[in-house]
Amino acid sequence: MHEHKQNQCKRKVKHRKNVMGLIIFCMTVGIAFMFTYYQNLRKEIFARQKWLETVLTGEKKWILENQGSEGEIYMNGSKAGDVNPYFACIAALGLLAETENCPMTETEKKAVGRYLDWHTGILLETDGKMGIYRKESGKLIYKEKADSEDGYLGMYLFLMGKYLEKTESTDLPEYWKKGISLALKKIQSLMQDGITQVSEANTTAYLMDNLEVWKGLYVLELAGLKDVQAISEMRKKIQEQIEKIFWDDANQRWRIIGNSDLYHQEEFYPDGVAQIYPLIYEFPVKEKKKQKILYDQFTEKFQWQKLNKKRTGFLWAMTGMAAAQIGDINNLVELIGNYETEYCENRKYPLYTGEAGWICMECGKLYGLYERKIKTGFILCA
Repeated sequence: MHEHKQNQCKRKVKHRKNVMGLIIFCMTVGIAFMFTYYQNLRKEIFARQKWLETVLTGEKKWILENQGSEGEIYMNGSKAGDVNPYFACIAALGLLAETENCPMTETEKKAVGRYLDWHTGILLETDGKMGIYRKESGKLIYKEKADSEDGYLGMYLFLMGKYLEKTESTDLPEYWKKGISLALKKIQSLMQDGITQVSEANTTAYLMDNLEVWKGLYVLELAGLKDVQAISEMRKKIQEQIEKIFWDDANQRWRIIGNSDLYHQEEFYPDGVAQIYPLIYEFPVKEKKKQKILYDQFTEKFQWQKLNKKRTGFLWAMTGMAAAQIGDINNLVELIGNYETEYCENRKYPLYTGEAGWICMECGKLYGLYERKIKTGFILCA
């Protein structure tokens, strides 16, 4: 009897050792698998990041090739063509985009400074009523008025604020200070009940324009200028009103115009794009999940990443910024890949420098998403 119990104990001990051995073996295999997985993931991500830097460098080079002698940035081709300050600001924002291994160069920094010199000069000359310009007989001439003064002013402040942030500039030229001050006064004059209207003559209030103004004020506020309190007050006022006025709670979508519920479900622009515009400009919506729902609906309906050429004469590369905010890596990769394949070689219409600016910013954002993925993978393997 005593011997039988001893044998039982020995068998239990042996069984425990076998179980422990199996557990240790499984853990070793699991750790080895996770390590291999992480190494392969890191290699793939590094390759993607290198590709992004190649695209980013190429787009910046092309934008610089489209800058004129006075600092203006043409839409496509500097020998003859249009300068639209709204899109030129986006192109210049692209020059400020960077990654860890592909930082902004001194040439790019100076190019944006030169553009801001030109833009500010025209802004002051026209008392804030900028328009579209064309090069004819070697001279830039005023061609037509801006379709939305508030949106143009918002993009100017967006670029100015981002430039000051990136360069850590505090000692601004006097005429830049005057330009900022004028832009803020013009926005203030276009504000009615906390939101901006298109112009003094046109009282329509658009969601898109207001988000561009909000973004400009928000970025400029972060730049730390002396009159930051006034900027902050304007930004807070418009931020409070955007969701209140433009969100259609009954239909769970964004209104395009402040006082209208008109909506065409099949229209890509402005109806569709408006639904992801708050995401593109990183507007702090109170219920984040509703933006994810709208983004998914927009993606399913319009397949924006395929760069459909029939969309109102534009590529709409800006849609990729919404994907960046959501963290939708796959569709953003597809957008940038399609852009590179279809447009980077010939640089023909409908490509213009504003689209290149969005691609630059998206390359920077996607690079950052990959960085986060590497860190998350490292934590999982630790």
